[in-house]
Amino acid sequence: MKKKILIFTPIIILGIVGIYILTSFNYTKELTIKIGEAIPTLNDFTKKAKGSISWSNNVDNYINGTYTGTFLYNNKKYSVKLNVVDDKAPTITDEVTVNQYDKVEIPVTDNSHDNLDISTDIDLDTFKVGTFIVNVTAIDANNNKATKEVKVKVISEAEKNGKNIEVVETTNKGYLVQKIDNLYYVNGLLIANKTYALPNSYNPGGLLELFNSNFNDLKNAAKKEGVNLSVISGYRSYATQQGTYNNWVSYYGKTKADTLSARPGHSEHQTGLAADINSLSQSFINTKEGKWLNDNCYRYGFIIRYVKDKDDQTGYMYEPWHIRYVGKDLAKKLYNNGDWLTVEEYFGITSKY
Repeated sequence: MKKKILIFTPIIILGIVGIYILTSFNYTKELTIKIGEAIPTLNDFTKKAKGSISWSNNVDNYINGTYTGTFLYNNKKYSVKLNVVDDKAPTITDEVTVNQYDKVEIPVTDNSHDNLDISTDIDLDTFKVGTFIVNVTAIDANNNKATKEVKVKVISEAEKNGKNIEVVETTNKGYLVQKIDNLYYVNGLLIANKTYALPNSYNPGGLLELFNSNFNDLKNAAKKEGVNLSVISGYRSYATQQGTYNNWVSYYGKTKADTLSARPGHSEHQTGLAADINSLSQSFINTKEGKWLNDNCYRYGFIIRYVKDKDDQTGYMYEPWHIRYVGKDLAKKLYNNGDWLTVEEYFGITSKY
């Protein structure tokens, strides 16, 4: 029996090869770029296909993630993948200078569009003038972490404008009392009491932003616990205080009025950093709102300015409704674990006409 021999002609072999060439297509199926680098085009995945990639969602080359897309070649759809990776930590500035009473904002930049988690080892409180070292930590959404010691310089209005600073005295607690542009400061804190007066020209125009922003934080925290707080008397100009004081004198006489109301120029309301909250009655301390304010205001940089049974120090009767912004660091010290200290006893200053 004869064996049959199969012979493939060159035409058949060439046909098979041609079919393989037409049906096979090599391309790069996956690319990876770092955040901020240019988004690859179809030409980066293959040189053969024409047109563009249709991505399943908008590619943001500043947000870490994986994106999928498709393109057409010879009427057939092919899939590709793009990885955007972030391996770079945020950049923290070395030094920042701010004006006293302004909010400290330490510039931190990152190569992504994600939000940053920024923290410091101390409360950034600009009531004190001076230079401070703050440890700053910044973490981006992809857990890239940066830490740095940042120099924060807080300058007074006088320093900023080249004004002279006059040292008035050193208190019995060792603090300097300075007179700057006719305003008195103790350890950087603006003082307005019976001893130290504000000039009639001093007019910040209302409650300062430093007061308002921190009071909003305080008010929102209180609201979460079912406590409603509001300002019923905030900034008062020199002229307004003159009228207020005169009304008290006409009703009670000068001696008693001096224990209830400040003379013009001696009122904390004129600083733009003090306000009366909810009530003008000493019974306010017995309310839910009064107790919460007394126990929590220091957390937001406020103090109860006129403390109970310490009118011999402050010069005024107990006012559980009157708060003054002094910054979180000092407020915590004056809170004294619930046994409030006065500004006068803490710094060793007087409050007497």
